[in-house]
Amino acid sequence: MDNILDIIEQLLNTVVVWSQNIGVKFGIFLSNYINPAEIYTLVFRWIIPVLAVMIFFRCISILLSNAGYNTVWGFLDIPNGYKIPIMHWENSIGRSKLSDIVINLPFISRSHAVITYSEGNWVVTDLGSKGGVFVNGNKVDNSEMVEDGDMVSLASADFLFHLSEPTQDKKENHFFNFFNLTKNINSGKTLLFILIFQLIGSIQIFLSSWEDKNTSILLTFLLFIIVECFYYLILKKYSKKYLELELIIFFLCGLNLLVVASAAPAFLFKQLIAIILGIIVYFILQVIINDLTRARKLKYILVVFSILLMLLNLILGESRFGARNWINLGFITFQPMEFVKIAFVLAGTATLDKLLTTRNLTAFIGFSGICIGALIIMSDLGTAVIFFGAFLVIAFMRSGDFRTIALICSGAILGAFVVVSFIPYIAARFEAWGHVWEFADSLGYQQTRTMIAIASGGFLGVGGGRGFLVNIPASDTDLVFGILCEEWGLIVGVTAVLIIVFLAIFAVFIIRGCKSSFYAIAASGAVSIYLMQTILNIFGSIDFLPLTGVTLPFISNGGSSMITSWALLAFVKAADDRYRPDKEVIYEENEDNIYEYDEYELDEEE
Repeated sequence: MDNILDIIEQLLNTVVVWSQNIGVKFGIFLSNYINPAEIYTLVFRWIIPVLAVMIFFRCISILLSNAGYNTVWGFLDIPNGYKIPIMHWENSIGRSKLSDIVINLPFISRSHAVITYSEGNWVVTDLGSKGGVFVNGNKVDNSEMVEDGDMVSLASADFLFHLSEPTQDKKENHFFNFFNLTKNINSGKTLLFILIFQLIGSIQIFLSSWEDKNTSILLTFLLFIIVECFYYLILKKYSKKYLELELIIFFLCGLNLLVVASAAPAFLFKQLIAIILGIIVYFILQVIINDLTRARKLKYILVVFSILLMLLNLILGESRFGARNWINLGFITFQPMEFVKIAFVLAGTATLDKLLTTRNLTAFIGFSGICIGALIIMSDLGTAVIFFGAFLVIAFMRSGDFRTIALICSGAILGAFVVVSFIPYIAARFEAWGHVWEFADSLGYQQTRTMIAIASGGFLGVGGGRGFLVNIPASDTDLVFGILCEEWGLIVGVTAVLIIVFLAIFAVFIIRGCKSSFYAIAASGAVSIYLMQTILNIFGSIDFLPLTGVTLPFISNGGSSMITSWALLAFVKAADDRYRPDKEVIYEENEDNIYEYDEYELDEEE
């Protein structure tokens, strides 16, 4: 019996020792191979892409659900009792089907006249019609102010000009209404999802850099979340417009901070300041350009300021990565040509009366030539391509002449060939284009590593702060799409790109109802810059196009780029004159005869 007990005791001791050894080895395994960041990544890498897609669809469904409002500012009354509504600040009148007010009478010219609202007055302008324009029987030689009750005659057709209190008639988007895609979607919940996404991402980055104990990552995101919430509450209370446009950009700015926290943590707080400055510039610019008189004055001021900036860049500019496009003032370094983009868009704008009476592009062509010429001297081919692309869009919006645009493109292609042939740095970029794998350790080093990183990230990513592309030069600027896909997954990366593409679609969606061509042209110019930058950045990093050193809007690291991206967004926002369903807008005319609106909160029952 004692022998049996001894055997059992030995077995138990063996089991205890064996289990202890296993426990020690398992503990060593956990400490060596598993850390909190890996466990966190394992769980939340499935949640992050779902949140990104959800945020994207929540925002775009709201922005596209309302097809707009027809704002009626007055009427042209016909003696038989029929009333023709005036639905814009600028209205072309003629026999052409493209006119805002179509009058299908044989003695009316195809483009007969234009009636516009400017500086508190309504004005009718003759577009060189054969039958002429008359106000109260007096012939209009060029332009004439019209008031409520005046008789406006187009050739022998008489209309009584009658102003009314501006009213808006809502038009639903039947696609979204049919599928109930916007049911139970509100901006507050969307903001909450964005904040959750940013919180999860910041904790991921913090855990990945656990050894450094870099608490500034969490602090920066906490400050950004406070800024987002504060700005949202201000917009919710005082703005009549939809809030989702700002929310979807907040999402992109969150991605920007995640990229900077991973690739360049030392610049994280500086980037947060750039985002805050961008929001401030965005707000101020909206206030200015919402008044056309102020917008025109700003246009000329910025053009002069931009020319001075370009001269300063040519004199004091520093070369980085082959392009002389930086100014270093000691306490701050910035890219002046980023800010010139704002003036460039404004320089191309024009109201309908100017477009239909002059169609003069000479001044804008001259300013465009100065900008592109300066960029060529700076060897900044990527930005020159962006300016040229925006120029084509704005020039077409102003002229509608395909032949002129084709002629300009032909000259540009010839100029580009000369530039590529005679500037060594740019020629080197084109040498490796299309076959970077043959130059994997030289000219194609950056692109090949970017493509490897995108492939290694898969759909869900390896986790924030855990990628290898951060060690490659310009990973947080020119190659930023690679970091997004590697660390956060292809789903998040593609979603970010789709947001920028959506901005272009959204601009096309809203410019049809713009009250002024000024805003339509500005919005088109702004989104064309977004698109050109996105195309050059992404396709350049994966060898579909030459790598030109262009940033991805709102996502690449850089203060100048971030502030300019927010400023350009102001043009898109100004073109959208729709108000939220929870706001009732009543227009009133002030003592200067300028229409303003008062906002009233509506209860759910109302």
